[in-house]
Amino acid sequence: MKPQATAVEPLETTLDPSDDDQRIAALIRSHRLRRNLTLAQLSELSGISVAHLSRLENGQRTPTVRLLLQLARALGVSLGTLVGESPAENTVYVSRSGDRHTIAAGDTSLQSLSDPAMRWLQVVELSLRPGRLGEPAAHAGEEWVYVLDGVIEVDVNGSASSLAAGDAIHFRADISHALRNPHEEGATVLVVNAVDAQALSLSHRAQPNGRHP
Repeated sequence: MKPQATAVEPLETTLDPSDDDQRIAALIRSHRLRRNLTLAQLSELSGISVAHLSRLENGQRTPTVRLLLQLARALGVSLGTLVGESPAENTVYVSRSGDRHTIAAGDTSLQSLSDPAMRWLQVVELSLRPGRLGEPAAHAGEEWVYVLDGVIEVDVNGSASSLAAGDAIHFRADISHALRNPHEEGATVLVVNAVDAQALSLSHRAQPNGRHP
């Protein structure tokens, strides 16, 4: 599939950091245009419908964590880059608590803790609101979840595990999985997603424009 011209759309969008939905919407659109992808092509890569992508880019829908991860993988960027962190080639990356930006994503808020310039290992801190049902997800790589506080439920291919503070779970991420908080108290978890370089390279070569970001 050859990418269609997008000259009629401006590549740069002014971001308003005071409104997460509008800020992320503008970033999604900007990354898509930089890759010279149409909405239809991004839909094919991400598995998200064109209609839903359009609403996300217009700020009419709040993206969930699952959708943000799908879009980051489809666009060939880290989650941190997708939500507005500036990548830089550093030998050592230090994530300071006071410098991180919290993103509200539906019934979850997140902070990216890993280097936005690197894509093989991504670490996020998720705050799960009481009653969070979670959306099933499946993607390349492995996933490791560690509970910082509260109690959550992790469903992996229909098998549910209850985890309390200090507990951890590790599983293949290409198996359907979901993080839930069915309790009346909030919970905070660390989620580490690792993708091997070969899988990431194959994913990029499968993209319509055949280019790396």
